[in-house]
Amino acid sequence: MIVVSHYNEDLNWLDLFIGDKIPHIVYTRSSDPLISHGLSVNKGREAVVYLRYIVDFYSNLPSAIAFIHAHRTSVLQKDPDDIVVALRALKWNRYSYMPLTGAMTQSRFQHRAPELQAAVNYELWRDVLQKELGPPPLTGIQTHCCASFAVTKEAILKHPKVFYSNIMNYIYASEYSDQLTGRTLEYTWHMIFGQPAIFKLKTCDLFFCDANGKISVELAEKYAEFLSINKITDRHLF
Repeated sequence: MIVVSHYNEDLNWLDLFIGDKIPHIVYTRSSDPLISHGLSVNKGREAVVYLRYIVDFYSNLPSAIAFIHAHRTSVLQKDPDDIVVALRALKWNRYSYMPLTGAMTQSRFQHRAPELQAAVNYELWRDVLQKELGPPPLTGIQTHCCASFAVTKEAILKHPKVFYSNIMNYIYASEYSDQLTGRTLEYTWHMIFGQPAIFKLKTCDLFFCDANGKISVELAEKYAEFLSINKITDRHLF
C-alpha cells in the first residue's frame, strides 16, 4: 500500500506510473472535493496524514506501507531521484523500516535549546514519545531525510493505536508551527519504528540494483514475476 500526503500537487503520475501495480490511498490537507480522504485541519504537514492512516486502519493494515509526499520528484528525492522508481524497485520486505531516498538529515533534541527546532524536538519527544520509546536521543539523530519511507505492519503494531492518536492530537494542539512539529516527526519516524538514532542504509540494500550498482525496476519486476509464478512470498528470501 502507498499512502500519499497531498496538498495541491498534481497526482496524475500515480495512475500513469503506479496504476494497479501497487494500491494507493490519498489523504489531502486541502479542500479538494475529488479526494475522499480529507483532513479537517491543515496542520502538521505529512505527519498527520501518516498518523491518520495508521489510526484509521490500525486493525486492518496491509503487510507493508509506503508513506510518501504527493510530488513525484524533488531536490531531496535522490538515489533514486524519482519516487516512481523508488516504489517499483524497492525490496519491500527486506527491512521493517526502509527510507525511500538517499538524502540525509540530522538534528538535536535539547531542553530549552537556543535553536527552536531542537527545543521543539525535545518537548514533543518528552510529551508523547518518551513513554513508548524511552529518553530522547540526547546526542542527536542522523538519518535519511524527508519523511518518505516504507514500514511493515509488524513495526507499526509494536505500539498501541492510542500512541499514534496521541501524537496526532499533540500536533493539532501545539502552539508551534507546522514546520517545527512536522519536522520533529521527520527526525523521529525511524526511531518510532524501531531503528537507532544514527541510521543509514546503502542504496542497493534498499532497491534492486544491476551488476553495475544501478537501481533497476526491470530486475524488481522479474523478481515479482518469479514470486508469482512460484506462488511464494519474499518475507524470508533476502
